[in-house]
Amino acid sequence: MKALIWVNTYHATKPQPLRNVPIYTPSIIAVQSGRKVLKWHDDALTFNKTNWLVIPASQQLTFINEPHQAHFNSTQISFLSPPSETIMSALDNHNDKKIHSPPHIGKPLIATDAALDFVFSQLVAIVKQKLSIEVQRHYLNAFYQQLLEIGVLHLLFPASTLSMREKVSRYLSANPADHHSIEATCRHFSTSKATLTRHLAKEDTLFRDVLAEVRMLHGLSLMQQFSYTQLELALRCGYQSEARFSQRFQQQFGITPKQYMKTVMKTATKNTA
Repeated sequence: MKALIWVNTYHATKPQPLRNVPIYTPSIIAVQSGRKVLKWHDDALTFNKTNWLVIPASQQLTFINEPHQAHFNSTQISFLSPPSETIMSALDNHNDKKIHSPPHIGKPLIATDAALDFVFSQLVAIVKQKLSIEVQRHYLNAFYQQLLEIGVLHLLFPASTLSMREKVSRYLSANPADHHSIEATCRHFSTSKATLTRHLAKEDTLFRDVLAEVRMLHGLSLMQQFSYTQLELALRCGYQSEARFSQRFQQQFGITPKQYMKTVMKTATKNTA
């Protein structure tokens, strides 16, 4: 059944320094144990059990996950469906009132409370249930409404339309290991190669870079779940060469796959099927 959100969990037993981690869908990251220290412009923002990292799409994050008493745990919810038209209309009115305000860069941080923790836990729980799209949407819009009422929904959705980078990333992320060509992607979006390339160029990126980012993020997720060899990881991320995968991973995140795997607390045994 189609899901309106993705939920990923991340663990560490040693500090995890990562750079340029792509966020291609609006996301909220909640830290349950340890802390995340995020480089944000000229600041260093710290996230723990008392606050959330709220980040819109098409961002890249540089941070360190720091364990507490040998454990770091966090949960990331990625939102694949926007708020309802009613909620977006209310959000647009909120944003319009700020047009003439002094320009500023808002910090992607909100303090949590019992109500926010409750609606967050409800979203995480529905992923494990076989609920219809309509029921999922009711839960999701209730969460969005809660964010709207406390005045932070704009942090998640600063724009009402998807960028081309976000559209392409979502499409590629459904099957990161597939042989994705730009021609096949153009056919999916019913557009020409020149048009797709031009739109991505306006967003300072290339098709091959978007594909590589999607595959590298998939690699991070795989290493969080199971103990794979580097060759297995490479193949599952669409690379035939272990060396090429390792090189691209280090180029993206500033750490090798072997170094990253040493920081991860394994939560399951590998499925060999």
